[in-house]
Amino acid sequence: MAIAATIDIAAPPEVVRAKFLDFESLPKYHKDFFGSITPLAPSKSLAPGNKVHVVFAGAGQKMDAIILENKPEHFQWRGSIPVLFTGDHGFRFEPSTSIPGGTKFTQEEYFSGALGFMMGQNVIARQLGFAAKTVKGWEGFNQEFKAWCEKK
Repeated sequence: MAIAATIDIAAPPEVVRAKFLDFESLPKYHKDFFGSITPLAPSKSLAPGNKVHVVFAGAGQKMDAIILENKPEHFQWRGSIPVLFTGDHGFRFEPSTSIPGGTKFTQEEYFSGALGFMMGQNVIARQLGFAAKTVKGWEGFNQEFKAWCEKK
């Protein structure tokens, strides 16, 4: 199962990526979905294999996610409740096709595990509404992040 939320930002991909990875600034522009993201490695390195501690605002959920990829165009981590639920959450920084010199910023997540179906489009998943609520939270983050990136 996969869900995604995309927004175009009037700033180059390398600027958008640098602002995204500035996790300490997160509370300056956003408070509703991600409460905080903190690198856990002693060197605070964001290298694959290291972890980030993610706190979700409102829900009070926390997890230590392993970094899967950290490339100029893509940052991704994996969080899980072993066996039951795993999510590979990615952030893409691609050239925009609608804003010259801008960025197409995408959040996407691929779900698996015994409860992964709850984030799909089946009847039960739609009734529960977890995927729709998650995308709505991401869209709110994306709007606030866009404003932060475009701030002069």
